[in-house]
Order: sequence, then structure tokens, then C-alpha cells
Amino acid sequence: MNSKLFATNILMVLAIFFVSSSCLADIKLPAIFSDGMVLQQQTSVALWGWASPGEKITIQTSWIDWPQTAVTGSDGKFNVMLRTPKASMNSNSLTIAGNNSITLKEVLIGEVWVASGQSNMGFSLKSDASAKTEIPQANFPNIRYFYVERQYGLQAFNDAPGSFWKKTTPETAPNFSAVAYFFAKKIQQEKNVPVGIVYAAWGGTPAEAWTPREVLTGDTVLSKYIDRWKFIQENAGKDSIAFQKELRDWEKNQQLKKPEEPQTFYYFKRPWREPAVLFNGMIDPVIPYTVKGVLWYQGESNVGYSSEYYHLFTKMITSWRSKWNRPGLPFYFVQLSAFGYADMNAAAVVREAQYLTAKNTPNTAMVVTTDLGNMGDIHYTKKAPVGHRLALIALNKNYGEKVNFKGPELKKIKQEGNQVVLKFTTANALQTDDKPLDGFEIGYQLPGTDSIKYQKATAELSGNKVLLKTNSTGKPVSVRYAWLLVGEANLSDKNGLPAFPFSENINQ
Repeated sequence: MNSKLFATNILMVLAIFFVSSSCLADIKLPAIFSDGMVLQQQTSVALWGWASPGEKITIQTSWIDWPQTAVTGSDGKFNVMLRTPKASMNSNSLTIAGNNSITLKEVLIGEVWVASGQSNMGFSLKSDASAKTEIPQANFPNIRYFYVERQYGLQAFNDAPGSFWKKTTPETAPNFSAVAYFFAKKIQQEKNVPVGIVYAAWGGTPAEAWTPREVLTGDTVLSKYIDRWKFIQENAGKDSIAFQKELRDWEKNQQLKKPEEPQTFYYFKRPWREPAVLFNGMIDPVIPYTVKGVLWYQGESNVGYSSEYYHLFTKMITSWRSKWNRPGLPFYFVQLSAFGYADMNAAAVVREAQYLTAKNTPNTAMVVTTDLGNMGDIHYTKKAPVGHRLALIALNKNYGEKVNFKGPELKKIKQEGNQVVLKFTTANALQTDDKPLDGFEIGYQLPGTDSIKYQKATAELSGNKVLLKTNSTGKPVSVRYAWLLVGEANLSDKNGLPAFPFSENINQ
């Protein structure tokens, strides 16, 4: 081969090499893998991203001496499981290399929790009752907060662009979820570990918006949510036209009754409430990021369909666990607080559904908040006890601490003469606040009928029992506590954990 031909071949080979190299896509990581992130300690954590199909990816961490490798699939995605050490306050680094190289800095190893739901989870620290004293002291650089940017859609998202990890400082903390902040602070104080909060919440949203669509469509009960949204879309236009006409008439003559905004129009203007769209936009992008568990505060937006909430909520929990491939993923949630709903019984039914979920679904637990609510404001400001109570659950169930996290729970109910005796299961003595014991109702079967009429009952404490006085208007057949009288309920244990609301028949 002559030198000229050889040189030409060499140039062709180099050209092919450089063209091939230039065609390789740079490695791209989802937003949750970024500087300052917190990885779950002492487990295998999921790491994923995208590059060119068939590209070899090398991962080197500051805590493992040898690199790990992966090859992207035909879709360009790679997945690696990385072992993590015991939690510490030391910063780590993580480098992912292929056609390009990305180094993530200030990586902490600790405890990671998802915080999700609607507005009471989203309620910010700056609006909390303790904001003035808490925010100036909120200097916890080892508590990190990942805010999942709001997005929604009918198709699953694989990333949440614009989201990033923040350290907790007096400058950043005011906009953090108050519930999540107080939870993280308590866990760090008790366990001395970094804590990461993956926050994905949106005010005024129903549970079906946080549930995968296939779960809803594949269920004869839950498919109603899909049907309702279809009805909304089909009728919002004409309902809006009628509403706008009535509104103009009312503006001209305010002696007329002011028209109410049609429900179809209300929902149509809020497409983020559509079934499944928030799961697609705000939960899917962070799955399968390895987390310890989930904190959930929601239910207010499902009071209108209270009879379906138990079925919906339990299916939602199961679906999240399935998507994470974690059948026992801890899922701790907050019960509806005291508030003056238009339909108080419907709100009580949601509370009962939440209680039954905690009772019947493994690895779940519930915080009772009947003592914290505000009957005139659904966004009550005392969120520190909520975060602390969620932390008590986690400390007991996940961190080996022998702390009580449950208030008094009804164990037995029986009529004895002219009183009804309620016995409670509790780790501590029963107590009340500075007011007489309240919140109890007795249901009487009216003579000659099957009808039951509830009347407020006079109650007093006797050890771990509550004694209710009966009257002679009918036969006592049931007792309710913190049902319609949720704003008056004040039974707790000596540590201030409130009693669980209930509605139970009397054992004769």
C-alpha cells in the first residue's frame, strides 16, 4: 500500500471515529440526582439516567473504592443499584461518566421521605403559628428539601425539570412544607442523621389525581372518577354559558339570587384535578428514587365523595408501593382535622375511612388532629404537632425507638344501667383539657321505629374509662365521638395525643 493511500485510509478511520463520537448523546440525569441530594442509608439505591443506546456508563462514588458500570438499553436509559453506607454528616461525591462526565457534589447519606398531598401538606412554614421563632433558628444544612415542580398530564413524565435540592436555612425554610419541616427536624434531632424530603404536593387536589390511571380504569368503583371527568369536559362549556348569563343578570339586579359556579366549570378550570395527572407529573418522575417511606396529608378534596374514599385511598397506597416495587413501603398519613364542612357527616366518613385504612392496611399509621383544627379555617396554623406526631410513628416503626405514637383508641363499649361505659386502649392515662370532657353523642332508637337519633352526651372520666349518661328518650344503641362534634372533642392521653374518632354500636 502506498503512503498516499495509507494516509487516506487513516483519515477516513479518524473521520468515522470523530463522527461516531459526535453522535453520542451526553449523559442526562433526572433532576432529583443533583448537587446536595440525600441518598437513603445502608441499602441499594436506584440511580438512572439517559445516554446513547448501547453506551457504557461508569459510576464512581467517594464511598466505594471500585467503579460500577452499566450499558444503556435500546431506549438509551441506564439503571444502576448503588450500595450506600451508614448515615453520616460527611459530604460525598458521585461521578457518572460516558461520552461526558457529571460529578454530583455535597451528597449526603441519611434518611429520605416523600411528603405529598394537598394544601395542609403544602402549608408553608412562614404561615405556621411558630414561624416568628422557628424560621430564624432554621439552620439545618443537613436537612435537604427537594421541591418537585408542579406539572400534570395524561402521560407519565420521566423528569421534573427545574426541581432541585435545597439546604434548610432561615432564607430557604419559609417556603418549605411546615409539616415536612417539623418531621425532618424531629428525626434529625432524635437520630442525628441527614434527612431528605422529596416534596410533591398541590393544594385543592383529590386523591384520584394522585392515583395511576390504570388503577382507576381497571376498577368498577374507581372508574366512576374517569366517567365524572368525561362528564365535566362534555358539559363545562354549556354550563359556563348559562352561568355567565345568570351572573350578568345578577350584576344588573342584585335582588336576584347570586348564581353558584357550576361544578363542571369549576373543575374544568382546574385540569390538575383530573384523575391520574398528578401521579404522572409529580410522582412518576421520582420513582424509583429510594426512599424510607411516604408522608401523606390529603382528604379535604374528597369529602364530596366520602363513601368511596376508603376504596380509593387503599388502592392508591397499593399502587404507589407497586410502582416503587416496595410492597411494604411505609405510608403514614394525617387524619382530617376539625373544620366546619358543609356536610359534617361526609367529613366524618372520610375520617372513618382513614382510620380503617390505618387499621387494615399493613405498614400504615395515622396521626389524629382533632385537637389542632379550626372550625372556621381549613388551613389551621399549628403544624408543628402534626410533624412531631408523624415523626413519633416513624421513630417507633422504623427507627427502633420505644415511643408511643397513638392516642386513646376505643376498645370496648357496654351499657350498664343508666350509663354507657367506654373502655380505651392507651399507653398513658386519659385526660382532657381545661374544659369538661366533650365530643360524645349517644344514638337512641326511637320507640316503635328503626330510626336512630343522636343526642349530645354528658361524659366524665373514670381511670381508662369514659362514662356517658343516658336519658329516657329511647333505647341507646350506638355512640359517636368526634363525629359531628369534632370541634368540641377533647379526650387525649397525658402526653396530649388525641383520642381516635369513632362510631360504634353498644354491646348489650
